[in-house]
Amino acid sequence: MTFKAFIFGLLATFGLPWLVAIVIPYSAMRSLEPVKFEEGSGVEGVYIPKRDGRVTEGSKIYGQQGCATCHTQLIRPTYAGNDVHRDEWAGLRKSADNPDTRRETLAMDFEGEDIAHIGMSRVGPDLSNLGRRLDQHLAGTGLSPEDWLLRHLYNPRGIKNYRKGTTAIPKRSSCPSKAGLFNETSSAGAKGNALPVEIRDGRAIVPGDKARILVSYLASLKKDTLGQPLPAALNYNPQAPAEEK
Repeated sequence: MTFKAFIFGLLATFGLPWLVAIVIPYSAMRSLEPVKFEEGSGVEGVYIPKRDGRVTEGSKIYGQQGCATCHTQLIRPTYAGNDVHRDEWAGLRKSADNPDTRRETLAMDFEGEDIAHIGMSRVGPDLSNLGRRLDQHLAGTGLSPEDWLLRHLYNPRGIKNYRKGTTAIPKRSSCPSKAGLFNETSSAGAKGNALPVEIRDGRAIVPGDKARILVSYLASLKKDTLGQPLPAALNYNPQAPAEEK
């Protein structure tokens, strides 16, 4: 084999997969064209993902803290798994209080984020609709999603077990503490922002700016269709399994 043939073979072996798996998808998704709502759908204009909270900065902190190592934000299509029909992962099941809002993940769901945090593994649950799940689970407990998230980040194994129906937010978690995002201060200087944790007299734990931004981002994760319908061209949500109908 000549050196020239060797180089061409090397390029073909490694260059073509890199081109197909990275360059082409990146070029296609870096500037997505807006999708219009269909006539007669009751919604006019184009679909624009709506997110509350400080998404851009919160997404950066989410990545810096390694959250995507153990959590996904990817509701896979039905042919690739059963994510859509897992309890509340993809949205809310149809009930007397709401329509079926479940759907698969779209590239547009990561609008405003520098990195699409699809995740590396599922040591913990998928977080695509974490904000929506917390709204449901914490209803009537007197605890807001932001409060719960701050306590969870500081001490994942110190949260009471809130239960709604047959689904619970677990008291025990394998999530590492993010106590480094919090500060210790005097109780007088906490000004009502202290976490309800026990430390020595006269001292309190308050969330730092990064903790608050991260919590704002996590509470904004509501990627189902509740309050924001999808154009038919983007709604790939399949029919529920027969036992759910």
